[in-house]
Parts: sequence; structure tokens; C-alpha cells
Amino acid sequence: HYFQDDSHAFSPRSRYGKGCFCLELILMAHFTTAFLLFALAFCLSVEAQETPVQKTSKAAVSYGLVVDNSGSFRPLLDRVITVVSDVVEGNSPEDEAFLVTFVDTPKIVLRQEFTSRKADIHDAAQNMFIEGGQTAILDAVKVSADYLSKNARSDEGRLRALVLVTDGEDRESGAKVEDVIKLLKEQNIRVFVVAMADGKITGKLIDRLTKETGGKKVTPRTKAEMTAAVEEISVAIRSK
Repeated sequence: HYFQDDSHAFSPRSRYGKGCFCLELILMAHFTTAFLLFALAFCLSVEAQETPVQKTSKAAVSYGLVVDNSGSFRPLLDRVITVVSDVVEGNSPEDEAFLVTFVDTPKIVLRQEFTSRKADIHDAAQNMFIEGGQTAILDAVKVSADYLSKNARSDEGRLRALVLVTDGEDRESGAKVEDVIKLLKEQNIRVFVVAMADGKITGKLIDRLTKETGGKKVTPRTKAEMTAAVEEISVAIRSK
């Protein structure tokens, strides 16, 4: 209720007096706040029901494990086998992988052709052994890229990758880095590197392979870092 007081200004006053008027204001504020909270909760509920759930799915991938078996990897062989096995454990039924080992160019060997069976890669990895020779990283990458491009499944949306395990020191490759990178780009093959060494890692070549193909390099040193690195690579090769 409104009335005109002695100052001729309009102001609210309860018909029941000043005390009741204050009580009315408190009750009005209480119920207004409760109503606003109810309305907000209702709107959020409706919005949640109308917003579609975004499902995340990993893309299928065809990839090769390209593993350095030269003499410098002798003290690292057990860890290398673990890395290969752990990467493969991340495979889905739609994925396929193969295993190539290398030392020098004549010792680039396809240990396991494309397979969707994890056990096949595990067995091939267990049978890896160290040999003497001058390391030919680029030649091994080229041979692996050629095999992948000719034999990978070609269903729509499938990704292609090479997971290279090496210390980065190339001593005897006949292939030129520019030609290998051109091949990789033409075939949409990304290179991911697990850089491992008993001593120093030579980064120049592997950095270029990863950066120019859209891949990634990890350099695990400890067991904990190894686990994290494998997980990072497993996710990365399946991400567009």
C-alpha cells in the first residue's frame, strides 16, 4: 500500500504497522531468493538435458615400430622390449602394427608384418637381439614407410604413423633426410620418437623427423618417465 505523507512523497507502509512491515520485507526477500534459486536450477537442468553428450573416440591407426638394435642399445635392450610391448598394449581391435629392427642398411629386418594380434608383436619383440654395425636410421625409416604405405588398411579416417626407438645417431644411411621427409608427408605418415640412450641422445635428425611430419619426441630416463612416455605416444598416434 502506498500513501502520501506529510512531505508529500510516496512511500510504502504496511497496513499493520512498522514492525509487520519489516517482517513482510524479510519474507518477500526470502521467497524471492528461493524462487530465483529454483528458477536457476530448473534452467540448468533443462540445458543439461538438451545439450548432447560429446563422445570421444580414438581413431584407428596403422603404424610401425622401428627399433634400433645396434650395439649402443645393448644395455637398454630389456627397456626397449618393454617400450615396444607397452605401446602395443594400447592397441584397439581396429589397430594394426608391424615391427622393424635395424642396425646398418643390410640389417633392416621386418620382424613382424602387419597384424592386429598383440601377441604377435610381443613375441617378435622378445626375439630382438643386438648386432654390430653402423646405424642407418633414415634408411630404416624409408623402408618402414614404404612397407606401411603399400600394406596398411585404407579405410576412411585411419591414421598412419611410425614409432621410432633410437638414440638419434645416424652413421650410414644412403637416404637423404629431405627425400625421406617428402615420402612421409606424401603418404601422411607421422613419426613419433622414443629417444633412448645409455649416454647422449643426438637430437638433430629425430627432431626434424618429428616436427616436419607432425609427430612428437619423448625422452624417458626413469621407469616412471617410461610409463608416462608410452602413454603419451599411444594417445598421440591416435590423435588427429
